[in-house]
Amino acid sequence: MLDGKYGCSLNTPMGPINGTITLMTNGNTAQGILETMGMKNQFKGNKTKENECTFSGNFNTPMGQIQYTAACIVNGNTLELIANTNKGSFKIQGKRM
Repeated sequence: MLDGKYGCSLNTPMGPINGTITLMTNGNTAQGILETMGMKNQFKGNKTKENECTFSGNFNTPMGQIQYTAACIVNGNTLELIANTNKGSFKIQGKRM
């Protein structure tokens, strides 16, 4: 099951950034909010399997906006996500809260 709120850590070239990801599904759609650095960033996508989804959005940073696409897998209470951006790929790991 994908739905839930996850405490996460985003690995970046500047070091880890902590935040939360809230995932919500409805049928084959997936959406949610990525909260980090005091900012909320919404995303939308598709549920591809019971525990997998893909989505895209914009990540607001103090240095500007970064567009991304992501693939997400939830195994039990663990979230693993790879986000591809024009600044490189970032891995996000999280635990259900």
